[in-house]
Amino acid sequence: MAASLGLKALSFTDHMDINAAAQGIKLAPRYNIEFFSGLEISTSLEGKEHHLLCYGFDPESTFIGEFLHDHCCRIWEQADALLDHFRAMGFDVTKEDITGWGKSVPTGVTFLDAIKKRNWNDPRLQAYLFGNKSHSPYLNFYKDFSLTDFGGIISSTLPSLRRCIVEFKDRGVVILAHPGNIDNDLLAELKQAGLDGIEVYSSHHTPETTQYLTSLAAGLNLFASAGSDFHGERIKPDIAFGDIPGQPDKGLMQVLRRRRDS
Repeated sequence: MAASLGLKALSFTDHMDINAAAQGIKLAPRYNIEFFSGLEISTSLEGKEHHLLCYGFDPESTFIGEFLHDHCCRIWEQADALLDHFRAMGFDVTKEDITGWGKSVPTGVTFLDAIKKRNWNDPRLQAYLFGNKSHSPYLNFYKDFSLTDFGGIISSTLPSLRRCIVEFKDRGVVILAHPGNIDNDLLAELKQAGLDGIEVYSSHHTPETTQYLTSLAAGLNLFASAGSDFHGERIKPDIAFGDIPGQPDKGLMQVLRRRRDS
């Protein structure tokens, strides 16, 4: 897909999973594409979920492998609490309904697929299954329910954003994913902790937000990165593969090449 679009460089940044990184490194030469290892870490800051990107790490890193295993296990240990939340809302759902999903972090796919098994005719699900939210049901479901206690349970199990920046800054290039209209002072604090850059160009951002972030990155001497946040037609049908509204900093690409080639 990347080669057919004429992309020159690519990174897979799966949530809490790096299995695709090694595969990408092996496949990229066949398609004459620069490939960089990538990871999206689900973290928390002041009770809210934030995503941290790490590029250019060693896919064979014992630390990263153990970090992901430990935190994914910790998150899934809260499965009962998450199911209790939906049961308290009157949904018929059991732990068996999510068996097999515990590979990474719980998502809208995990729980919408589990809940709709025996609740497909519940009026609260109709918008996601057949109505105005059915064009992207999993994303819409996760967005809506992340604002309830469900979101609080998830964020309480995630590693600290600040801690992850500190622990990953020497193992790769750490970039704050789709930060939106983040406060300048907070971003300056995260830079002091070791943050290398922010994802300025993202399908999450409006042109106004992109302009704001461009200025913010320049003022704090942070790299500007770019990502489509493509998740496939099943999850985010409105986001096309390789549809990125801008280019990453040349300095960022140089750093990634040095890390890859060292």
